[in-house]
Amino acid sequence: MATGQAVWRNTWSKRLENVILFYARRNPIGALRNTNLIQMNRRMREMYGDIYCIPGMMGKPNVVFTYNPEDFEMTYRNEGVWPIRIGLESLNYYRKTHRPDVFKGVGGLVSDQGQDWADIRNKVNPVLMKVQNVRQNLPQLDQISKEFIDKLETQRNPETHTLSTDFHNQLKMWAFESISFVALNTRMGLLSDNPDPNADLLAKHMGDFFNYSFQYDVQPSIWPFYKTAGFQKFLKTYDDITEITSNYIETAMKRFGNDEDRKTKCVLEQLLALNKKVAVTMVMDMLMAGIDTTSSACLTILYHLARNPSKQEKLRRELLRIMPSPKDSLTDLNTKNMPYLRACIKEGLRITSITPGNFRITPKDLVLSGYQVPRGTGVLMGVLELSNSDDYFAQSSEFLPERWLKSDLAPDIQACPAARTRNPFVYLPFGFGPRTCIGKRIAELEIETLLARLLRRYKVSWMPETAMEYESTIILSPCGDIRFKFEPVGR
Repeated sequence: MATGQAVWRNTWSKRLENVILFYARRNPIGALRNTNLIQMNRRMREMYGDIYCIPGMMGKPNVVFTYNPEDFEMTYRNEGVWPIRIGLESLNYYRKTHRPDVFKGVGGLVSDQGQDWADIRNKVNPVLMKVQNVRQNLPQLDQISKEFIDKLETQRNPETHTLSTDFHNQLKMWAFESISFVALNTRMGLLSDNPDPNADLLAKHMGDFFNYSFQYDVQPSIWPFYKTAGFQKFLKTYDDITEITSNYIETAMKRFGNDEDRKTKCVLEQLLALNKKVAVTMVMDMLMAGIDTTSSACLTILYHLARNPSKQEKLRRELLRIMPSPKDSLTDLNTKNMPYLRACIKEGLRITSITPGNFRITPKDLVLSGYQVPRGTGVLMGVLELSNSDDYFAQSSEFLPERWLKSDLAPDIQACPAARTRNPFVYLPFGFGPRTCIGKRIAELEIETLLARLLRRYKVSWMPETAMEYESTIILSPCGDIRFKFEPVGR
């Protein structure tokens, strides 16, 4: 086809002449009214095909949405050593413009770009991406999971096997308790009867942070030009988060000096040896990012297992071999042999990842699906839609952990022929390349540990007649009627 800027503009104008931009879902009569990110991506694809462009608003770049894995590969292969993934611009503003007194010019991995981003990533990679360094936290994460189960048991009705509390909120407390230990070597007491009130307040602020970020960083907003009253409230939330986390960091740093013989060093302690500014910023980011994301992912995987009792029972047989008694500990040795648990986690994230796609800004002109995409354009790669397509995963609507196992580990894999896609760019729940999610290994370890404990102890059933619903902030978070039944396993 012909190329050039004129062709680009004319082609997209024709394809989008009836679109009320990205936020048509707010129109009371629009086709995208009240849709979450999963539904919106699906409907937009049905309306405009496998590639379309949405014009930028309020200074944001144009964004190309593509559902072609060849485009994914082209984008990733040309992202360079310093990939550009514009994320929380409000966070960058807060740290570098509004509160430089605290952050000293460091934005962090989420908001920094270029050489600034690379300098931080190179420092934190050995600490957060090295498997053995992360897995040293297993004994304490296992203890936290045991405490979560113990608390769950006190909230469980022994006759109906239902809970008297909000299970999703309890999962958030577990996630916060876990990431606090990994980051700060600090226990918040959120699973006890006397939680740290500041930790409880911080967890609330984190929920507000995700809602505000969606409003001011994803949706069109005038805040870069005029600081509205709503945005000022957002800055106050940032201030509260910064104050509470700073106090935890200072307390932890004082404690380190009095306990130098510990074998396990948390992320803060390891990074302090490299750069204090980076250490403080990174720990704040871990606390901000490690609650809603991990709890939502864990809840989603548990939901799929609850809806598929035969798969859950198969997983339980694996867990019984690892932990003959519910009191047995999880160790480096016995957790090496959990292929089905890890396959269940992969399958759950295939069906419902916490975001519908991965995003990059093109550092140079590219050709995607035959169209010229100019440098500086945003590219949203719709991995979630493709992960739920029979074109890439056979029987894609079914929960089939076996698709992730080697044939010698899954004798019944023939029941799912050609189940796993051969295209490595379709399934990317943690991203790809240099900007792969820095918390990937920590999140996986936390989820593995809790699911092993839960499903060794209980048979879990989903009670609502309808499927789990999701709301959109900067992630996809389960919402609505979330009710499970937890029946004790009699072994």
